[in-house]
Amino acid sequence: GHRPGAEFEAAQASTFPLLLDLSLNSALENNAVKNIKREKYRMNKAVQKNALPAEKRREGQIELLRVVCMLLILAHHLAWHGSAMRSPHRVNQVLSTFLFAGGMTGVNCFVMITGYFLAPFKAKRFFATLLQTVFYSVGLTLLAKYAGWRNDVTGETFWNAAQIITRSPYWFVVMYLGLTAVLPLLQPAVKNMGRNAHLWVLILSAVYLSVIPTVTFQNPSSQFFHQFTWFLFLYVLGAYFRKFPDRITRCVPLQGGLFLIMITFIALSCLWGNDHQELFQRVGSRQNFFADKNTVPQLLASCGLFLFFANLRIKPYKGLALLSGSSFGVYLIHDHALIR
Repeated sequence: GHRPGAEFEAAQASTFPLLLDLSLNSALENNAVKNIKREKYRMNKAVQKNALPAEKRREGQIELLRVVCMLLILAHHLAWHGSAMRSPHRVNQVLSTFLFAGGMTGVNCFVMITGYFLAPFKAKRFFATLLQTVFYSVGLTLLAKYAGWRNDVTGETFWNAAQIITRSPYWFVVMYLGLTAVLPLLQPAVKNMGRNAHLWVLILSAVYLSVIPTVTFQNPSSQFFHQFTWFLFLYVLGAYFRKFPDRITRCVPLQGGLFLIMITFIALSCLWGNDHQELFQRVGSRQNFFADKNTVPQLLASCGLFLFFANLRIKPYKGLALLSGSSFGVYLIHDHALIR
């Protein structure tokens, strides 16, 4: 016989799979929409990041390079202004000479970073650097006088401390401000330069500013070299590494090895030169000659260190950015004439 409600149960049984399929399809569509929205968000963030000018982008590897460079400069000044390099104990001489060897590597890399980001001229940055330098120079002089660190601080000392451009002990700041002042002309020219023209400018400049002075043992004050022209060269070099990377410049082990080999050579040459000073005096040079910023070994060491870090991939953590941002202040404090 016919059971009451059988038709309803049959209809319900046939409808259930259909409803299940519809709910599954709806869930899949919702997930797909969420994935699409998430991917769009990521792409928009990437576009926004790339839309920033190069000099405004935070790159963790470059922030870390700034910190390493400041440590190299601190070690250099510790060895140079201290007495360990002139110690009669050989172990002290060796350790301090290796600390000394990397100082100009750090200086060179700092300038190359500016070129790497193709930083344009900004009046705000220029005057901020100038005022910060005056603040530390005069402020530390006041502190040295009234805190009792030095008893030889006079009015002339304060006057000299305020003359950042003409009598400042901060030679790096003076040259960097000079570089910044010519960026309205330099930056557009370098940015629009083709690969071949850029490469030839670097080759000719390197021969004149580095190769000739190295093979002829010319002092930094010679006609072949000036701090300012060297900073211009380093800016152009850093920009080249950014614009035209290749397999060699992107090879991290190769660049790291180049730095270690060159910095070891510089340190050993300084140690050897200290034992044979008369040989360097005959050619009118110094025993620490190869540690100068423009010698070929120092230039190669600088390129190796710079490219090693530039090709790493490190997130720009806030702590790292804070350390990097404080490096200029550390330089102004520790290299003050009354503190060093």
